Amino acid sequence: MAKKTIYFDSLCGYVISAVTENGKVVAFDFEKKTDDCAVGNVYKGRVESVHPGMQAAFINCGLEKNCFLSLTEEEQFGDAERIESGEMPAFPQPCEGDEVLVQIVKLPVGKKGAKVTLRPSFVGKCLVYMPQTPFIGVSRKIADEELRHNLAFSAKRLKNDGEGLIIRTAAPYAKRNQLKDEYSYLKNLYAEIKEAFSSAAVGELLYTDAALPVRVLRDTLSTDIDCIYAGSPLIKERVEGIVNLYPSQTRKPVYLHDTGRDMLEELGVSQQILSITSPRVDLDNGAYIVIEKTEALTVIDVNTGSFTGDYNLEQTVYHTNILAAREIARQVKLRNIGGIIVVDFIDMQSETHNKALVDELKRALKSDKAPCKVSAMSQFGLVEFTRKRMGVSPLPLMIKPCRYCNEAGYTKTTVYILLNMRAKLLNLIADGAKKIRMDMNADVCKRLAEWRELVQDLTARGAEIYAVPHRTYHEELIKYRLDDFDIPPEAIKI
Repeated sequence: MAKKTIYFDSLCGYVISAVTENGKVVAFDFEKKTDDCAVGNVYKGRVESVHPGMQAAFINCGLEKNCFLSLTEEEQFGDAERIESGEMPAFPQPCEGDEVLVQIVKLPVGKKGAKVTLRPSFVGKCLVYMPQTPFIGVSRKIADEELRHNLAFSAKRLKNDGEGLIIRTAAPYAKRNQLKDEYSYLKNLYAEIKEAFSSAAVGELLYTDAALPVRVLRDTLSTDIDCIYAGSPLIKERVEGIVNLYPSQTRKPVYLHDTGRDMLEELGVSQQILSITSPRVDLDNGAYIVIEKTEALTVIDVNTGSFTGDYNLEQTVYHTNILAAREIARQVKLRNIGGIIVVDFIDMQSETHNKALVDELKRALKSDKAPCKVSAMSQFGLVEFTRKRMGVSPLPLMIKPCRYCNEAGYTKTTVYILLNMRAKLLNLIADGAKKIRMDMNADVCKRLAEWRELVQDLTARGAEIYAVPHRTYHEELIKYRLDDFDIPPEAIKI
C-alpha cells in the first residue's frame, strides 16, 4: 500500500503544505495567513439587540459589522436529501446581553454583516456533523438507491440521539472504521469548541476550517498516512491539536524538523514543487508530457522522448501512454487545472490498448476529490475530460507573466523568489556562514527590506546579511558571497 507523508510549514506570513505518496508530491498548497471572516468560522458572540418585528437578532462577533441571526431560520442542508429526521428542538430565543456560540453561514455583503446560526455544523471528508440537529441525509450525487439506504442505516447507527449526519460523496469509498473515526473526530472537535467557549472573550474566533492544516488533514488523514512533518514548533503544536482529536489508534506522529535548514528543500520536496511551474514534465522512463493552457482549454501532449523500449513499437507506445495517464492525473490535481482538458496520446493500433488507456486515466483520476468526467478516445487519438477546479491554484503565487517578453512566458513571483532565497540563506548559515552578501534585483531588494516577517526570521539566525540592489539584474538573479567581501554604501543590512 502506498504511504503518504504530509509536510506543513509556516514562514513569513505564509502557510505551506505538501503531500507525498511514495516520495512523489501529489498535493501542494501555498497561501497567505489571514484572519478574514470565512464561512464555517465559529465565534463567541454577544447579543447586542433583538428585533421581534424582524424575527432577528444582531450579534457582536468582533467583526467590522454586527452579524445577523434569523430567529426563524430554516435549516440548510446543501445538496443532501433528507432520509430521516427527528423532532427538531425549539429554536433558541436569545436575549440582549446573552453570550452565544455562533457559526458564519453567509459572508458580509456591502453594508450587511455576516449571517450566523446557533446550530453549527462541521465538515469532514465523508461526513457533515450537526451536533444540535436530529437529521440524516445523503448527498444527491450518490445515485444508487441501495447504497444510499445502506449509508443512511450506517449513519443512524453511528450517531447519538439529537445529532445529525450528512453522508458526503466520498463516504462510499471509505471503510466503516474510517467513518467511525471521522465521526469521533468531529464530535471531539465540537466538544473542544464548547470547552473553549466558556473561557473565551466575546468576539474570539473559536474555530475555522479555512485554515490550511485543518483542510489538508480533514481531506488526507487516513490509515495510509505514514507520518507528518512540521517546520516550526508553532505549526507542530497546531497540527498535533488537530491530530489528537482523532481516536488514539489512528493518530499519526508529528515530527518537528529543526535542523536549521529549510524543511521542504532538505527533504527533497522543493524541487518537485518547483517543477509544477514548467510546461514539461518528465516521466520515469525518459518520455515526457507537455502541458499548455489556453483561453478555452488545456492541451496535454505525450511524447516518447528518449524511451525506445525493449519490445515492439506498440508495446513501447502503450507503456508510455499508461505512465503518461497516471502522471496527467497527478499534474491536473497539483496544478488545480479546471475546465476542458484534451490529451493527445501517442497513436496506438490496438483498440484493446486504447480502451485500457482510457480506463487507466479514469482510475488514476478517481483519487482526485474534484469531479472529473472522461470521454472515450476519439478517432484522432484524442481523449477529452473535464475537471472542476477546487479552490485556488497555487501557481499565481509562484509564477507571473514575464514582462521581459511581452507576457509570452512566465517568471517567478517576488514572494516565491524571496522564499527560495530564505531557503538558500538557511542552508548557508547551517553550513557555518557568519557573513553573507546578496547581489540582487533592486525591486526584489526593496520588497525584501519591506517584508518584516522575513527580515525578523533571518536576523534571528545570528548571521550578518547584506542585500546589494542592482538595476540591471533580472528579478530571479541573486549572487551570494560569503565572509570576505566589501560592503558598498547602497547595501542594506538585513
